[in-house]
Amino acid sequence: MKAAPAHRQQLALDLLLTGKSATSTVAHLTQHCSISRRQAQRTVREAYQLLKSDVDACAIDRPAQVAKLLHLLETTCELALAAKQFNSVVNASRELRELLGLSADK
Repeated sequence: MKAAPAHRQQLALDLLLTGKSATSTVAHLTQHCSISRRQAQRTVREAYQLLKSDVDACAIDRPAQVAKLLHLLETTCELALAAKQFNSVVNASRELRELLGLSADK
């Protein structure tokens, strides 16, 4: 049974917000909403546009987001060190280096 367009778009949005890829979301919509792949791709594109317009409307403050990411990565390093998860420390440190522009090639 075909789901209503509004329901499909909300489903696509929910899947994208939970971290599903576009490809995975298209496959899910095709299978669970009984629609064509092309229609599922169109629905996912519309869901992405909705996400973009929401972000644009929020007028996200770039310095505040950088500060938030910085804190998150530092906390990740701290917790990973305590748990002896050294690969996670290295990965978070790399992200910190990139975020702060501390790479040798810069």
